[in-house]
Amino acid sequence: MASASTAGDPLRVMHVVDNLGQGGAQQVVVDLSNWLARDHGVEVSVYGERGIAVGQLAPSVRFIAAEGGSFFGQTKALLEAARQVRPHVLHAHQRREALQALVIGRLLGIPVVEHAHTRLPTVRPRALSFRSRVIFAVGPTVAEMVVVDAGRPRERVVVVGNAPAQRQVGSPSAPNPPTSPLHVLAVGRLAEQKDPLRFVRVIARLSRDIPVEATWAGDGELSASARRLARELGAPIDFIGHVDDVSSRLDDAHCLVMTSRWEGTSLAVLEAFDRQRPVVATVSASNGLLSEGRGFEVADDATDAQFAATIARVVEHDGDRSNAVEAAKRWVDAEASPQRVFEPMLAAYRRLSEPVRRA
Repeated sequence: MASASTAGDPLRVMHVVDNLGQGGAQQVVVDLSNWLARDHGVEVSVYGERGIAVGQLAPSVRFIAAEGGSFFGQTKALLEAARQVRPHVLHAHQRREALQALVIGRLLGIPVVEHAHTRLPTVRPRALSFRSRVIFAVGPTVAEMVVVDAGRPRERVVVVGNAPAQRQVGSPSAPNPPTSPLHVLAVGRLAEQKDPLRFVRVIARLSRDIPVEATWAGDGELSASARRLARELGAPIDFIGHVDDVSSRLDDAHCLVMTSRWEGTSLAVLEAFDRQRPVVATVSASNGLLSEGRGFEVADDATDAQFAATIARVVEHDGDRSNAVEAAKRWVDAEASPQRVFEPMLAAYRRLSEPVRRA
């Protein structure tokens, strides 16, 4: 194990997140925390509201439960936690939490970094967004949002990407050629960002042309609306709620479909790449991941029939599907390993904390 300590003082990092429930940002917090603690001897603490992802944290990662309340009350509670843990670096994972961390950092002399996990439809309030010493962007389009839309210096932004959260050691993947019925999987919160109602309409349209069975893995505030629309349209969709093992769901599926209105670097897409499942996604959902033939993009303003026709192409064109799966697997193995994604963050922690740890 490579130690992150300097002069016998272990590096201490506190992640600040709104909650440890279901979500891509939460999965990054878990995976990054475990990698730092297990592989690099970092003393890691995670501060946020309790959720289902707490159980995924390594035993050596300390979880500190936050309570809801006003911005002032939450900031005061974070101050108390930081005084107790004495981290060398605060790493925030949402803009509200970043503002709170910046207040604490100013009071206690702790450098603050933050994660830009997604490309937001709007950056407001602009003056209060992305003000930390270093901003880790999960992809080039997210980095452009921070620089252009939020007006932050480009030298503060580090593009780190994402790593598949569900990569399984010793469980090799293999392509799963489509059969009848076609098994379609969607993964994500049933929320406006993921546009589950569009997914329902597309599956309903697709089912008029080919036998299809679809699954949506995830919960959210649009659950009732999505289920109701599926019944009205006769869309064959099983809404199964949150699942911990996305890999097994991908292994059972023939393809992943993403209807998101905006994304960062989608963990679900990376996991599909790793498990060798073709991906059909809107331009905004893929956010560049499907370029160079790694999947099948659909225009954001495409009709439901056009979207359905693109999914049908996965079934009809064996060569296109195989080429996309092979290209995606090569790319994810080369560009999305934990070492490739997380090492720049560890390097930034070390650089920013060195003056404090040597004092």
